[in-house]
Amino acid sequence: MDVSSGITGTMFMISNSLLYPVIIVLLGLIAWSLVSIGQFVSEYTSRSRDAVRLKKGCRDARAKIEAGEFKEVSEILASSGSNNFLKSFIKDLSASIGDERFPVEAEKLLQDYELKIADELMQARLVARVGPMLGLMGTLIPMGPALIGLSSGNIQQLAANLVIAFSTTVLGLLAGAVAYCILLVKKKWYTQDLSDMEYVVEVLK
Repeated sequence: MDVSSGITGTMFMISNSLLYPVIIVLLGLIAWSLVSIGQFVSEYTSRSRDAVRLKKGCRDARAKIEAGEFKEVSEILASSGSNNFLKSFIKDLSASIGDERFPVEAEKLLQDYELKIADELMQARLVARVGPMLGLMGTLIPMGPALIGLSSGNIQQLAANLVIAFSTTVLGLLAGAVAYCILLVKKKWYTQDLSDMEYVVEVLK
């Protein structure tokens, strides 16, 4: 019986000790969400994909390559990029144009940008999953003290812990929802950017 009580007491103590770290992390996730919303709006307003201009630029660049005029290729391609990832990719790709190893270098560059995009989405993906989990932890941890308060007739302790429980739930769901929405939209953007990058490489090969 003493062993059982000791184990239960240890579990209760460890559980309660996690409450404030969970709350602090949740507040950090809310701060991240606010910053991410600002960055998302800024990126949204700066994106202006022009498929027609991209195709025309690639055709003109291909004609210059066939004519051996490699210096003008990078300028033509630079004016064809419409988004930050695509512009950066074209800039890096231009350094390999005219090289006999261009197909290999282009394929490696594509893989590198796929990793960059994965890194860009990693934070949103992590918050979308971890936020609700931490919200659930913040809900369950105060339930122990709340039930103790209920059993002892301490309504104030019960109410205080229930406020914490419901507040952490809301914070966790809010952070997760914001991150999930940002993740979905950015994933669509970057998938299109990758498609454009692959198109540029195929045209120039």
